[in-house]
Amino acid sequence: MLAMLACGGKTALAAFAEPAVFASEHGVLDILMIAKPRPIPSISFAPLGGGAAINPIGWVYEICRRPATGDRCPPGTGTVADYGGVRLALQQGDTLKVRLVNQLPRVDPAKLTHAPDQGGANLYLNPTNLHTHGLLVPARAPTSADPSFGDYIFVSVFNPANGSPASLTHEHGSIAMDAVDYRIDIPKNHPSGLYWFHPHVHGIALNQVSSGLAGIITIGNAGDYARGDAVHAPFPEAQVRHLILKDLQVLAGGTIQFHSGPARVVDGEVLHQEDPDFCAQFPAGASDVRRGSCSGTNNTGDGGNDYTGGRWFFTLNGEPYPTIRMTDPDGEIWRLINASGSLSYDLHLINASDGTPMIMQLLAVDGVSVHLPQNTPMTKMVELTGAKFKVVDCPVPPSVDVRSLPICVTEIVMMPGARAELWVTYRTSHGLVASPPSGVTASFKMVGLTMGSGDKWPAFDLAKVEFAQAASRHLVNSALDIQGDAMAAMQPAGIFRAPVPNASAAPLPAGCKALPNGHRRRIFFGLEDVADDDTFALGYEEVDEHGAVIPETQRPMSRFDPSQNIICLPLGPGQAPVRETWELVQLSTENHNFHIHQTRFRIVDGSGQLSAGGGLIQDNIPLGVAAPHIPEVMEKQNGVCTPDQWRNGQCSSAPVVIDIPFAQFGEFVYHCHILEHEDGGMMAKIRVVPSPY
Repeated sequence: MLAMLACGGKTALAAFAEPAVFASEHGVLDILMIAKPRPIPSISFAPLGGGAAINPIGWVYEICRRPATGDRCPPGTGTVADYGGVRLALQQGDTLKVRLVNQLPRVDPAKLTHAPDQGGANLYLNPTNLHTHGLLVPARAPTSADPSFGDYIFVSVFNPANGSPASLTHEHGSIAMDAVDYRIDIPKNHPSGLYWFHPHVHGIALNQVSSGLAGIITIGNAGDYARGDAVHAPFPEAQVRHLILKDLQVLAGGTIQFHSGPARVVDGEVLHQEDPDFCAQFPAGASDVRRGSCSGTNNTGDGGNDYTGGRWFFTLNGEPYPTIRMTDPDGEIWRLINASGSLSYDLHLINASDGTPMIMQLLAVDGVSVHLPQNTPMTKMVELTGAKFKVVDCPVPPSVDVRSLPICVTEIVMMPGARAELWVTYRTSHGLVASPPSGVTASFKMVGLTMGSGDKWPAFDLAKVEFAQAASRHLVNSALDIQGDAMAAMQPAGIFRAPVPNASAAPLPAGCKALPNGHRRRIFFGLEDVADDDTFALGYEEVDEHGAVIPETQRPMSRFDPSQNIICLPLGPGQAPVRETWELVQLSTENHNFHIHQTRFRIVDGSGQLSAGGGLIQDNIPLGVAAPHIPEVMEKQNGVCTPDQWRNGQCSSAPVVIDIPFAQFGEFVYHCHILEHEDGGMMAKIRVVPSPY
């Protein structure tokens, strides 16, 4: 372990390391996954005034290939328990089998500060489960014939050592003790790309993800869609990096006064419900080194907590501020994932020699490679990417032969759960690919981000990048050629058009019906009580082809109720995927991040049209009052209001309109992926069932 200075800076920089990989064999990956507490070797710091180093305890997944018997991983190199996370490498058509065991400790009920609900009384026992975020697989519940779970979040696995859960009227799902089994079948037409896994027990998801419980999943290879030019071989996997962004707040040893309760003794305690005010948004001076961490501040003057002596760590694959040394002359593909619980990132790659942001080519968003027609105008590219990217002109000569119009960016905004894949190589100040001068470096940094009237996330450096590309380039083009799954998924054999596997005709449940032609669903994001900023909630209604509300469909702003399905819809005739149009309406002055399980969506542009060829397919989209970091994105909301006030024109909020193809069946959810908001109630259930025809 590298020594740490009292300010949190390192005496030496660790080299960036890829996460450990568990790859499928003969079409199957069968693993044992144990959620448990464990020290984090890469994070240690000296308290103010001296004394023993503070070594925080995170929560990790201990993973090994499943042993023949028992629920313990054997010691040795085949067992991995890294805070930074591991990668599960799968191929199309594979089966993922997971035996999930809960060995997590109890949680102090006083530290569960989200809004209470009827099903939350057992959360202090720290139940867990598993969600394979982004995988296009069924939300399959167990049956008597098959007791395993698919990607199904309505189960809570308890650690028997913590005690037995009480019987509740509104359980968040079925109760299991000790362990459960998952079996997730990857469709043969599943897009290649980057996905991840994390727990999804409502009310405690923030605690568990913020403490480290997350890892990544890849389907196929980046070379399945990225090529150097039209005749070049697939981009080499040896030049692909996987970067897992996590953050961890650690309190200093001693006694701390909390404004929401009595003082308590903390000894390197991890703050599971992270506080955006833990450190100042921007550095106060040279004394606060922002390389992979920032120092805690005293906020008691503003009614907050005193975090003096504590540190907030920002890591790549578990390491604060590593060095990324790029040696291949053709550069690298970076696969980024925001695995933080609530922290949003505004990322730049800044050339150290002139302080300018470097251009990168965007290859994939949320696990699906992009595909834009060659004649797509810049204004449309900006609209399709929303507030996620700062789009700039690609310095690509007209003679370059590529199948999808290259998208170049200088800024990446990643809200929790977001993924982005980029081609990164040395470029001049004009954006041209070139051999780097000797010794040139860059800083991969978060520049600070304010979420409307809500959280203010701090600025810091994530990594140092060294461009040591000495040899001549092999690639001909100045842009990678992308065969985008955003187009392939929409073709007749693609996952969003081909008949849904294992779906057979069945009568519709009561109250479940297809959305009539021309109708659309409208989802409101706001507050259950406009006088209380912590009552995160969703509202719902259906509108007809003329924009008139169907009164009997209206549901008020309400927090998550696991006993209620807000939406139920059938697949299309012949079990074909069915497409719907949704409007997402922001009713608060704090940014949110819409996410839906088991599918993807495309943004419908201002003219009411979809991008030809696929465009960008996403599974999360920011809903903000404004995007000051990207001036091209218009202000969308001007005050807290109710759905009635919005309909009456008393507040202004332009809906984000999306096109959603449903190609999997089962019970799942849509929600805000800022986990503080999700745990607070900004989530709702949806059910997709087979067609009766």
